[in-house]
Amino acid sequence: MDSLIEKEIMQKHNQADAFISLFFAGLDAVCYIIIVTFFGCEFKGLNSPKQKLSLLIILDAVLRIINMYTDEYSKYWLKEIFLSSFVTAQFYIIISCLNDIFTDRGNENSLENDLEVKNQSLITILFFPLVFSFKGLLLTYKLLSALQYMCIMVGIYFLSKYIGNKIELFLSNISKKNSSFKGENFINNLPFFISIYFILNYCFELFSLLVEDKLYASYMIMLCKIFKEVGKYLVFLLLIVINHTFNNYIQENDFGFSSSGFSDRKPKDNERTRVNIYKDEEELDDA
Repeated sequence: MDSLIEKEIMQKHNQADAFISLFFAGLDAVCYIIIVTFFGCEFKGLNSPKQKLSLLIILDAVLRIINMYTDEYSKYWLKEIFLSSFVTAQFYIIISCLNDIFTDRGNENSLENDLEVKNQSLITILFFPLVFSFKGLLLTYKLLSALQYMCIMVGIYFLSKYIGNKIELFLSNISKKNSSFKGENFINNLPFFISIYFILNYCFELFSLLVEDKLYASYMIMLCKIFKEVGKYLVFLLLIVINHTFNNYIQENDFGFSSSGFSDRKPKDNERTRVNIYKDEEELDDA
């Protein structure tokens, strides 16, 4: 009797999970449309932040589609390695996208303020074993998972502080170049809220290890998923806003950066003005 109840709980959980995955796959499509609207749809510069952001959203949608056709309760090593590798690739793209924006040659203060995100490869390598779930793969997974979740929460705190400091320096440079820039406080607060949602997710993951009842465990998993998804979409929002800010205040306008074409037109305009002045003076001398 208990096995039938557990089977029914698993089926309902998988159905709910499939609907949630479908909903967020649609939300990924909306995010992609926003990216195309803000940054255009040209395919030049495959390593540009815009293309990396697009790839990040596409990978997220593909991962959700895969989850729709897989049983969350059925765990095996190859599946977990594949899914963890997918998530690790997303994490690397996020760090790489931020680093590309911070260290762009148009940002003349990137070297002065040390905006480069260092040790990207090392951070990514450490990320993989932390997101690899041993639940359902090992009989004695609870202690290992508990240590894993605590390490993740500590890592989230220090990484959010590290990235938050880089973002603060990046935005302060823009504010110095353009006093009309607004939104600095909003963007600076995003890493804090992202870390809060992810830490809450892993706090509930930690509590779920103590829950034996399958029904309550299912509810706990759904609750964890809500916090994780909110944190993930806040990351997407952060990348979109920073990339949009970069395009508006560094690439498209000339605030002392050589990447803009505006500064190249100025000398030509000045040269034409001098020629006209000289011509007027010659005409006056002849008269």
